[in-house]
Amino acid sequence: MNFLIPLESALKVELLHILKKLDIVKSGEFLLKDGTISSIYIDLRILPNFPKEFQRVIKIASMFLDANHLIQTIEGITAPPLAGIPLGVALSLELEKSFFLTRVQQKDHGTRKLIEGDIRGKRILIVDDVITSGASKDPIIQSIKAYEGQICGLFVILNRIHNKEILRKFLSKNKVNFYYLLDFEDIKAIN
Repeated sequence: MNFLIPLESALKVELLHILKKLDIVKSGEFLLKDGTISSIYIDLRILPNFPKEFQRVIKIASMFLDANHLIQTIEGITAPPLAGIPLGVALSLELEKSFFLTRVQQKDHGTRKLIEGDIRGKRILIVDDVITSGASKDPIIQSIKAYEGQICGLFVILNRIHNKEILRKFLSKNKVNFYYLLDFEDIKAIN
């Protein structure tokens, strides 16, 4: 796993304040995509409903990527549907990088592409809202590799993988660097 400069404390507090203010962190009993039950759900899909706060979150993400010297290595951005797409597009605009639309399933019409655009040899950053187990990231990782793109990292707003061994296995299997703004302990602190 790569070593990264964590999000600056003041920016982390600001980001947590935004999530709390917008009621993005929910309490209750929720079934997560990986099949586990959680008392906390993070609904970042509603973030684009709040343009001012959405822009600020993207700016914070940009500052984090810059502090970790990643911006100059990124030649394009992609994101898994559905929650990742608005984040990926907004970040690509902020960083002035190409955005490549990626599908989970190949189209059965038109060009039948999984990825729109030519990513061959390009260093691609995968952007998403949350990672819970990593399993939902596998198809996009495989698509990028199949289309001869180079993955320069996986970036999420929230890492909710509790088990470090699961994270280690996921990263080792996929050979990707992993970057995130917040982890689950940060979210639990505001809930």
